[in-house]
This record gives sequence, structure tokens and C-alpha cells, in this order.
Amino acid sequence: MSLLSWISSAPKAVDNILDSDKGLLKQFGGYINDLNLSDAEVLAQNAKTVSNAQDFVKATLGESTERSKTRRKIAWMWIKAQLSLVMLCAIAAPWNMDLAEFYFKLASCAMMAGGTMAIIIFHFGSYGLARHNESKNAK
Repeated sequence: MSLLSWISSAPKAVDNILDSDKGLLKQFGGYINDLNLSDAEVLAQNAKTVSNAQDFVKATLGESTERSKTRRKIAWMWIKAQLSLVMLCAIAAPWNMDLAEFYFKLASCAMMAGGTMAIIIFHFGSYGLARHNESKNAK
């Protein structure tokens, strides 16, 4: 018996999983369908789900989440890098105009300008608008 004929005669793993009569998915679905929860258990599970969802929303709506803090730090680092390139251009100009021109081209390239404008519009605009709305609602 050759190796190829032995491999081809072995049952396929896909058939073991997807077989509509005896497959693993059919067995697992039967297990799930055979679970019976009382009405009280269903209500308790639903109450836990609602409570957990409310906790998640409270934790992620504010601007104090790690994601928001990280986004603000990245925005400030980008702006600092942009301003540093402009300052390096001004510092290098009296001594070496070629170096100053290099810094200027780097500071004004499409990627740096686009990133800076996106940060200014999104970061500062959205936070400024949120703070403005908070101050209006507080009155």
C-alpha cells in the first residue's frame, strides 16, 4: 500500500467537522440546544449583560481612557516634531542654507503638512468643540 493511497483513504478532517449527520458542528449544536435555562436564570444572565454593558460604556465614554490619553500624546508628539523642524530650519539658516532648506522641505512635505492639519482639525477641533458644549451646558 502506497503512502498516497493511505492518505487519500483516510477520512478528511473537514468531513469530521462539517458532516450534517455526525459532524462535530452537529454534535456541538445539539449540546447547545439541549441546554435548558429556567426563566429566572435567563433574567439573571440578561441583568448581568446589561450591567456589564453599562460599565463598559461608562469606562469608555470619557476622555480619560488609555486610548484617549495615548491619542493625545501622539498628537502632541507630532506637533512637537513639526515645530522642531521649523525651529531647526530657523536655527540652521544663518550658518548653512542647504541644511535649512532640507529642514524646510521636510517640515513642509505633504505627509508632515497633512498629518499636522489632520491633528489640528480633529484633535484640537473636536476637543475644543466638546469643551465649548460642556461650558454651554453648564450654564
